[in-house]
Amino acid sequence: MKLVVVLLVLSLTVSVGEKNKLSPRISGGYRAKAYTILYLVGIVYAKSPLSSLKFGAGTIISNQWILTVKDVLVFKYIEAHFGSRRAFWGYDIYRIYRENFFFHYDKTRIIALVKCPYQTFDRRVSRVRVPAYGTRHNRFLGNMTMVCGWGTEKRHVRLPDWMRCIEVPVISNEECEKYYTPLKPYEMCTSGEGFKGVCEGDMGGAVVTMGDNPTFIGIIWLRPSNCSIGYPSVHIRVSDHIKWIKYKSGVGFGNHPK
Repeated sequence: MKLVVVLLVLSLTVSVGEKNKLSPRISGGYRAKAYTILYLVGIVYAKSPLSSLKFGAGTIISNQWILTVKDVLVFKYIEAHFGSRRAFWGYDIYRIYRENFFFHYDKTRIIALVKCPYQTFDRRVSRVRVPAYGTRHNRFLGNMTMVCGWGTEKRHVRLPDWMRCIEVPVISNEECEKYYTPLKPYEMCTSGEGFKGVCEGDMGGAVVTMGDNPTFIGIIWLRPSNCSIGYPSVHIRVSDHIKWIKYKSGVGFGNHPK
């Protein structure tokens, strides 16, 4: 039995430092072309059987593994939507239970893996590459990235009917700390210039480099409490977790995805 998808707005707010409040928007973006962002998975979740449904995302890194954040893995199962261009109307929809959730051994880190039913890659569904082991110290500063999702453009409004994307550069943590302090070394920021950023419903999605070899370098985590204010967005740095990803899933270090 599938979860009944009710388009309610995610209300989570997380404080980072004292300067500004953050919470897990695609604001200032454009509509994604069909069959181009194949690696994103829509995630519908709840905190309890009686609580409101919430919305997030995950990223396919192999035929059986999704990388996301543990904030969306708070109930005994999630509903994962694969091949979804419209908001949470996936071509394939699976209920995935808690025994398939894997959390980092350092409980202060929110990165998480989900083992899913085997996916055959086609024109609707595919993976994105995680960083190679040799690039684990790369901060990707100045790299232009594509960030896509089904999140809202402004807070407390209806989720969009179609996936939207923005193109934003990676900025240094020092620059980002003008807005939020303190940041952890495994966190990374993308610029909010042009009022572009992530918003409600985008948490757990992907920050992917643009160019010939797109690489999954950041997991969407936090946004300004005011999505359209033009502040940077904060993400979890994938390259700082390559060993753990490899240990748990077998994905990485140049191996073929499993």
